[in-house]
Amino acid sequence: MRFVVVRSSAPDCEPNCPEWISAEGTIEAGTPALLRRLLKTLGGRQLPIVVNSPGGNVDASLQLGRMVRKNKLDIAVGITEFSGCSPGMKSCRDNDGKDQPFSGVAHDSGAMCNSACPLMFAGGIRRVVGEWAYLGVHQITTTYQREKLLYRTTYRIVNGKKKIISTRVVSRKNAGSYKTYEMSKAVEKRLSAYLKEMGVEQGVLSVMKATPASDIRQIEPEDMLEMKLVTSPDSLDLLTEGTICRRQPAPANCREIPANAAPAAVAALGAEPSPTAPVPTAPVPASAQQAHEQKMRFVVVRGSNPLCNPDCPEWISAEGTIAAGTADELRQLLDTIRERRLPVIVNSPGGDVQAALAAGRLIRERKLDVAVARTDFLDCEPGAAGCVAPD
Repeated sequence: MRFVVVRSSAPDCEPNCPEWISAEGTIEAGTPALLRRLLKTLGGRQLPIVVNSPGGNVDASLQLGRMVRKNKLDIAVGITEFSGCSPGMKSCRDNDGKDQPFSGVAHDSGAMCNSACPLMFAGGIRRVVGEWAYLGVHQITTTYQREKLLYRTTYRIVNGKKKIISTRVVSRKNAGSYKTYEMSKAVEKRLSAYLKEMGVEQGVLSVMKATPASDIRQIEPEDMLEMKLVTSPDSLDLLTEGTICRRQPAPANCREIPANAAPAAVAALGAEPSPTAPVPTAPVPASAQQAHEQKMRFVVVRGSNPLCNPDCPEWISAEGTIAAGTADELRQLLDTIRERRLPVIVNSPGGDVQAALAAGRLIRERKLDVAVARTDFLDCEPGAAGCVAPD
């Protein structure tokens, strides 16, 4: 999971716009330290968290939830679409959380907070999940690591009996691992106490226990209200909509940056159009800009949802502008996967008509399915420096 501060790029919100913390990705053991580090840079500012996560480490999720509660932060399930540049892009300067926030908009379409993520979510002061977001829970999977130890014991004989003088480990060997798919009584007790601490009803725990680890159970909006998992039936617009800073008093996550005092990075992302330029009706996500600028590339992608392993879906990601050689590049990729019929997930602004016809005929020839969508890559983007596809 990565955390960055984002400033709304909604039209007409400047100079006083809402800001939030975007939290996206899998929760790992080191995730709480990352959030703690970011919060220190904010100087006590209480920015809401917009989270989109498949889940992850339970202990880390509990730490995150307590950290969110201690700092009195609100939380919402949502996805942040970045404008101009996004985290991880080489040309973007590091965000210090004060004067150089990233720019973007938040929405709940396709957003999720699953598995261990709802435990983090429970820490929010105000907690909202919109109708297009998905919050789901299931049983806990625990992995146990076996280790084979070899000891050396020194003893002496005293009155005909062995007396141990010292014992030390001389070698350690990995002896494999095994998993359990039901929470132990001790874990259940910990989670029950945590939910009570956060003011959330025990019904959440009951749904977790009743849902196999191999499945995921969405908690419906009315049930989340009844369980006090959400504090109102609102969506993340309550916390991030561009117009909220017009309220009196303005919410705590609003920050006014006068036009003549705005940092260069912010000015570049939220610059006012010239009098002769058309006014955009909505910010253009960085991924859409890249699709317009780059020639279409094809890569095979494997689903990263931790619930699907070891049998995860795969597809062909097709992103960018259709050019003269696009059909040939698709054919080359299809030749490498031989007879496998992977669906094509396409995100394109268009391009060469003849090349599009050739690519369409090739797709029909290979009997492939097609869907219009964008593929979000974890770790690194295809073609990025140092990004090597795993074997």
